[in-house]
Amino acid sequence: MKGSLKQTMVLAILNRHVLVLFNVILCAIIVSIIVEFITLVITPENDIKEMVEMCNGIAIILYGYGVALESRAPLMRHLKLYPDFATPLQTGVDTLCHKYGIFILLLALAQQVLVHIVTIPDRVFNTTGKESYIFSICITMLIFVSILLIRLTVMAVLPARLIAAYGKEQTGTWTIEKHHGEQMVNS
Repeated sequence: MKGSLKQTMVLAILNRHVLVLFNVILCAIIVSIIVEFITLVITPENDIKEMVEMCNGIAIILYGYGVALESRAPLMRHLKLYPDFATPLQTGVDTLCHKYGIFILLLALAQQVLVHIVTIPDRVFNTTGKESYIFSICITMLIFVSILLIRLTVMAVLPARLIAAYGKEQTGTWTIEKHHGEQMVNS
């Protein structure tokens, strides 16, 4: 279906290839932060304030990215691109974005909780001397987020037919399909 110039531009921006580009950029940022974190954690003069700022900053970025990923389908509906441009490929990309967006969002929220455990006054929760352990957990979460981003990127570059099949499989929206000459009904 042919759309207006505005719709074509929005579809191009929300394309799975742009998603891959953002994932690669974000993954590179996360890897550089992980390297910097490890350096700060293992040195005796680790700068807690700098680690708090880095951890908080990347958590906010991941939180925003997770929300954006998770709400791709509602955004497409809000921009009046669905149902006109809803295809099996778009459904598959929406399903991937929803699934991975929630994971990234939850990890970012957990990371912010850890940062706030370090920053609250010690009379409430004494973390003096234990900051390195807390930030090691943040490093581990960033590694998990990197793995999720890499996996999402790999899934997003699969051929369109595989992404479309993934969307159908995950959402249970199969109707009647031809399979080796037989009709199957899937729910």
